[in-house]
Amino acid sequence: MNIPSLSELSAYYSRADLLEKVVEQLKKDFNWFNFEITFKGAEESPYQELYNQILPLIEDLLNDDYPKLMAMLYRIDLDEDFLNRKLKENAQADTDEIITDLIIKRELQKVIIREMYSS
Repeated sequence: MNIPSLSELSAYYSRADLLEKVVEQLKKDFNWFNFEITFKGAEESPYQELYNQILPLIEDLLNDDYPKLMAMLYRIDLDEDFLNRKLKENAQADTDEIITDLIIKRELQKVIIREMYSS
């Protein structure tokens, strides 16, 4: 069983069964820090809807509560060294955008891993 890397997850973006579990995982992890994530399926893609909700939260945490952001990333299981490497690789992109993208992808990866090992 090969676990897909974060860069190989796009094939899973359209799987509604996995996306429901990703939304639940995001709700659980963000609720831990008193942030509410909702999902209505109203936008062009589930990824985009989640991204649009999470981005302002990450932006606020970057500016106002960096220790809380780091605690959240630890809970989500986004390694700080990995994050720093991704930020250096994408130096032209905004930090909050990269972090938001990595959060969604990591949550999807965790759901996929659980699915692989539960069957």
